[in-house]
Amino acid sequence: MKRVILKYGIIFLLTVHIFGQTGQDEVRISAKIGDNVLFVGNSIKFEKKQEFDDILFNEVMPACLEYRDPDDEKHKLNQKAFDKWRIFRPTEMNEDSTWTFIFMADPFIEGANYLITNPLIQKYGEKGADEVFERWSNCFKGGQSVFVVQQSEY
Repeated sequence: MKRVILKYGIIFLLTVHIFGQTGQDEVRISAKIGDNVLFVGNSIKFEKKQEFDDILFNEVMPACLEYRDPDDEKHKLNQKAFDKWRIFRPTEMNEDSTWTFIFMADPFIEGANYLITNPLIQKYGEKGADEVFERWSNCFKGGQSVFVVQQSEY
C-alpha cells in the first residue's frame, strides 16, 4: 500500500511540477481538457542508471524515431505521438535506491505504437533487438508503472 501511495504521489508531484511552471518561453502542454495523457514510470536499479540512460537515448529512441510502420495511417499516428513524447531523467534516487525515469505522452494518441519491439527489430534485426531488449530489461527493478489519465481544466 505504501508503495502505491508513493508511486501516485510521485506522479502527482511530477504532474504539478510540469504543468504548474510559469515564466517559460515555451509551454509544452499539448493535451486539451478531456484528452488522455500517458505516464510511464520506469523503476531502474541503482547501479544501472547510466546503462539505462545510454540504452534509452543511444539505441531505443533512435530506433523509435527512425521507425517506419508499413501502414501509412499508423505511421502518421506514430510520428504524431513521438512529436509529443517527453522523457524525464531522475534527479534524485528513490528511498529504495532505485531511479525513476518517466515517459510522458501528452496527449496519448490512440492507435499509435508506444512499444519498442518493432522499432528495435526494424533497426537492429531480430537478434540485435533481442540483445538490446535484454540489456534494457536487466536495468529494471520490478517493471513499469503505466498510468493513463485525463487532462483536467487545471
